[in-house]
Amino acid sequence: MTNQGLALSIRSNATAVLKSKNIEEMIKGTGDLYYTGSYFLDLMTWNDIDMQIVLKDGFDPTEILCNLSCQIAKDESFIEARLINFQGNYKPKMPRGVYLGLKLNCPNLGGMWKLDIWCLSKPDFDKNRALIETLKSKLNTNNRDLILEFKHELMSQTGRVPTMKSHFLYQAILLKDKADKESIYNFLKEHP
Repeated sequence: MTNQGLALSIRSNATAVLKSKNIEEMIKGTGDLYYTGSYFLDLMTWNDIDMQIVLKDGFDPTEILCNLSCQIAKDESFIEARLINFQGNYKPKMPRGVYLGLKLNCPNLGGMWKLDIWCLSKPDFDKNRALIETLKSKLNTNNRDLILEFKHELMSQTGRVPTMKSHFLYQAILLKDKADKESIYNFLKEHP
């Protein structure tokens, strides 16, 4: 199977996971759900789905994500939930907001899944949305193949693309127009 075929297969499983867990239904009424990262860009190489929730006025992000976590925990696929408050200066380079990381085991849909769900501050959401839309607008067949090739090379070392490396890989190829392996790897080394 080609890298692109594999990406489409993983994305198809990801969509089935989202539908089977009713994630959108669970947050309906409290805010709007947006997909981001490799799922949004159709560049999936492993079972990881990135999402952002923009809450309606009056809803507390910690409370909403705790409630979502409790609902998902009742599902037989549930393994783990991790809630982190990034609203202060806990990790200055991370976006401001509250993060919920979920791990699910869905054997009929590719096995273990990691769901990253963020309730971001409005400025950080707007900034991220603008970036992800820009990245998507620059994708074409050639750079898509190059990105998938690099992601698979990076995965061969650890079984998944290292944290934040996809983000910097997208920047190198789509925003910095890097196309040769040496310059791309140098860019990634500059952003550990």
